Amino acid sequence: MKNFLLTLILFPLIIVAQELKEIIKYEKDNYSIEHPSNWILNDSGENGTNIFLYPTYSESSDVFTENINLIVQNLNDLTINIEKYKGLVEKQISGMLTEPKITLSELKNKNGLKCHQFVAEGEASGYKFKTIIHTYLIDKQIYTLTFVTLYETYENNHIESLRIMNSFKLIKH
Repeated sequence: MKNFLLTLILFPLIIVAQELKEIIKYEKDNYSIEHPSNWILNDSGENGTNIFLYPTYSESSDVFTENINLIVQNLNDLTINIEKYKGLVEKQISGMLTEPKITLSELKNKNGLKCHQFVAEGEASGYKFKTIIHTYLIDKQIYTLTFVTLYETYENNHIESLRIMNSFKLIKH
């Protein structure tokens, strides 16, 4: 009887674990990103994004669906490097959020490229948000990968979102 109960408890966990392991790789021009099959990728260009990823499930779907988006922009000012851009991101987020709190802003090496990693929280439209931003500046283009979620659901969904963001790779031609 004990083994039967253990099987009843573990079987659903095994099925969930198997479902989460199915990874889809999306490749476009000069970048790739991987996401679980239970996330939807929209590359229609809506809202100025190159890609917009969101889970098929969401704890906060009534108010806001956590998402990851990528925006690629051509850089007109060739004097801007990743260190200068770091300051611009900090200033921009401070203008977008009420009572912003920056918890991380540092340059790191990710997948062989210099990356600005940024974490902040604050209010907008009456809700408290938390965001993670990874910015790359390569070949006169800025790649900004952003995860946005409601503050109260951050702990439940940031690990999977970070896995997706960390899978992002730039393909050099």
